[in-house]
Amino acid sequence: MTVKTLIVVNPKSGSGRSMKHAERVRAQLTADDVPVEIRHTTARGDAEAIASEAAGSGYTCVAACGGDGTVHEVVNALAGTDAALGILPCGRGNDFARAVGIPRSPEEAASILSRGHINTFDLGKVNDRYFATVVTLGFDSEVARLVYDGAVPLKGTAAYLWGVARMLRIYRGVGLRMTGDFGTINQTVLLAATGNTTTYGGGIKIVPNASPTDGALDICLVRMMGTGRILRVFPRVYWGGHLNHPSVFSYRTSRLKLETEQPVVLFADGEPVGETPAEIIAMPGALRVICPDRFDRPDHADHAV
Repeated sequence: MTVKTLIVVNPKSGSGRSMKHAERVRAQLTADDVPVEIRHTTARGDAEAIASEAAGSGYTCVAACGGDGTVHEVVNALAGTDAALGILPCGRGNDFARAVGIPRSPEEAASILSRGHINTFDLGKVNDRYFATVVTLGFDSEVARLVYDGAVPLKGTAAYLWGVARMLRIYRGVGLRMTGDFGTINQTVLLAATGNTTTYGGGIKIVPNASPTDGALDICLVRMMGTGRILRVFPRVYWGGHLNHPSVFSYRTSRLKLETEQPVVLFADGEPVGETPAEIIAMPGALRVICPDRFDRPDHADHAV
């Protein structure tokens, strides 16, 4: 079956290079006889609306050209449908692209789209929003808020580090009641991160045991600690070594409830997804993704289109 592809471009991604990125992909797909069109977004929410319309009008693939925020919107349009997600990573983080093996090179990403190999991946759902990577609560959600609001003068991982440095001066922790398959935990926390994939913030390995093909969510909970201890622990996050720290705890669950005394903002895929109280649910096999065939698993493999 022909792969009818729509590329949804966030023109602000990649410091404005995303349109050229998408055009290079279109040129290669056209040369491979793949029908392809491009539409660009003008405001937040456009990618989801465009992708939803495309999924209902015969497109077999909607390719998100941007970062994790663009992917987040397209995912929320395609989850549970027959349309497959394509990814053309061109943003600050690109964590979901990394998780499913999509390279940054537009030509290499286009080759993956041309081959049209589909695998199904898990998603998470927080309240009424799907997410592909990590939901954050606490310190890291406040950092994400800084990045989202444009209060950070840098890009990529550097933007996250700048936000961390700023938040260290003012953050005092949050009282959290967390209930899941593991029971109930009451703790004053620095952060609680719930992951469908291992990384956020451009490769920060906050939940190193998470997998988007295991049907569960992994949680990293960090008890509140002083600035000095935070600074000693934080570098370990880049390779997952923080899990050995006595103030860091890991859990796995299919369902999670988060409650705080006062509403606390939640971010997922670098996008705001509401406040506590919140329920987070694992959604096994909820998304079809065009990706390299090395991600096949007997319980998740699908056919090529």
